[in-house]
Amino acid sequence: MSSPESVRREDAAKASPARSAKPVSWLGDPDRRPGWLTDLSMLPALVVVVGVLSVLTDGMLTPSNIVNVGSQSAVVAIAAIGATFVILTGGIDLSTGSVIGASGVSAAWMITSTGSVAAGVAAGLLTGTVIGLVVGTVVAKMPVVPFAVTLAALYVVSGATTLLSHGKTIAPVPAGFIEFSIDGPGGVPYSVWLAVVLYAVAQTFLTRTAWGRRVLHVGANAEVARISGVHVARTKASVYAVAGLFSAIAGIVLTSGLAGAGAGMGGPLLLNIVGAVVLGGTSLFGGRGSLLRTAVGVLFLGFLSNGMSLLGLASFDQQIVTGAVIFIAASADGIGRRLRRGA
Repeated sequence: MSSPESVRREDAAKASPARSAKPVSWLGDPDRRPGWLTDLSMLPALVVVVGVLSVLTDGMLTPSNIVNVGSQSAVVAIAAIGATFVILTGGIDLSTGSVIGASGVSAAWMITSTGSVAAGVAAGLLTGTVIGLVVGTVVAKMPVVPFAVTLAALYVVSGATTLLSHGKTIAPVPAGFIEFSIDGPGGVPYSVWLAVVLYAVAQTFLTRTAWGRRVLHVGANAEVARISGVHVARTKASVYAVAGLFSAIAGIVLTSGLAGAGAGMGGPLLLNIVGAVVLGGTSLFGGRGSLLRTAVGVLFLGFLSNGMSLLGLASFDQQIVTGAVIFIAASADGIGRRLRRGA
């Protein structure tokens, strides 16, 4: 007959789960990986795409073509910074393209009217930031989903910009302003260097400041953040204002590259802006992501588009491929979230 002590030992052994002698690696668990490794999880896919395209095309990895990809991606990269902050809170901003157009038109109009590039830049930045703040305040204060608010803002801002500019392109702008997107140190345009600096600053704000932590907390769980003392409405409004600021910078850079500005110039960029954020691995559900991820997403789309152009694919074929890639990335995000919840 078993003693009471041995019975207790057997019951305890049954109740406690067996421990594996083999240590559990963080490599297969995104939640346990070091932050930098998670942020670079899309990098292997970028390397594969660039490698395949370099085999299929001539001149893919030449210095001049790499600089060309950076120059063509600068506007999307800058606007995607603001989009990342918005998506990190669980929101979405469909007005980004129209804000790019409005800010560019404001900057071009002020430059052509006064002859002052500084005044034009200030006007563009103010326009984008104010629009973003208004949109963010509506999102934060009214019981309307961000999709509906920003979709309405897209039409209102685009229509107002077209009306005020009489549907015309505002040009010309000074040659020195145009050179910003063409020339720069080391043969790399100033617009590319600006994008690099802005990413470094934005990543620092996200990871090293109380505001950045609030953004992540709101995206992870707004109700828990509110209970913890975070002013959720104020945080959301500030995020859209920041997105408006970065859209304005993108609009000014685009105006420099096009040597003028029109109301509709930012519209076609919306897919790539949001797509770069999603491709990089920032969750559409909020709370998970970084600017480093978005940078990888921007480069992925930039090299993919460049490679398809070198292959001679028509623009509509490129749109199909780009849309399919973004759909796969968004689907993977949704499936991954479901698996994490079920774990």
